[in-house]
Amino acid sequence: MTVGKLIEKSNQCLEDREEIPNAPLWHMGKVAVLESKDSFNLLQNTIDYLTCKGKLDKVFTDNEKEFMKELFEALWWGGQYHGFKEAATLADHYVNGGGETLNINSKVYTDSVIVSDTMLALKSHIKELSSRKRPVSMIRSSNAEFLGSVHARNLKKGARSVISQGYILSNGALLAEQSNLRLKNSDHRFYLTVNTTINGDYFLSQWKVESVYDFEPFEKGFITDIPLAKGFILKLPDGLSHYLTKVGVAKDFKYISRWQDLWK
Repeated sequence: MTVGKLIEKSNQCLEDREEIPNAPLWHMGKVAVLESKDSFNLLQNTIDYLTCKGKLDKVFTDNEKEFMKELFEALWWGGQYHGFKEAATLADHYVNGGGETLNINSKVYTDSVIVSDTMLALKSHIKELSSRKRPVSMIRSSNAEFLGSVHARNLKKGARSVISQGYILSNGALLAEQSNLRLKNSDHRFYLTVNTTINGDYFLSQWKVESVYDFEPFEKGFITDIPLAKGFILKLPDGLSHYLTKVGVAKDFKYISRWQDLWK
């Protein structure tokens, strides 16, 4: 893009500027309850305006920073209301957690079909390794031997429904079943790690999911949909969420979930 085009686009951002609303949560509530087009348009126009500024690497004002911070905090309230507690906690931690590692409830994973099925497959793999006197400590779902084994065969794409079951990707990451909105909205793609010790006939497995909460830059073109009411879906570019780390509003962070089980 030429300098002239950049200047023209920058001016367009300024011309399109909307009044920055002080309370995104209040406007989101008006859309959710009253289906207010005015509140919806104000929110979406503000997001679009800040997206334009972000793409041009422009500095955000204090009001603009506060709007985006409150928008993520509003996602916390919405997530709590709809039962997506983990997604809500992650969104709030992005703008309030200072980059600190966050531990989240393991139930969001243990209630998942793809996680349960992968755990069973890994247990079968561990039993086979144990019978051959092979090490069974610290195995990841991306382990090449596991992925190439008969145990992982029925976890892969083509053998499963992406809607109701999810599947394991070629790199070993688990793709959450899309019908599981609680998991999909908090961590839709992740690796599962297991560390197992053996005591007689029993196996004690320590399971862990460790992910990073971050967003792709504008160049990727990804969009997050935020449904407020029927026919009212806010479009929040991941690039804008990513840009918040550049203007001091948010920080990427690691989040971890752990659980264990004793089996034989």
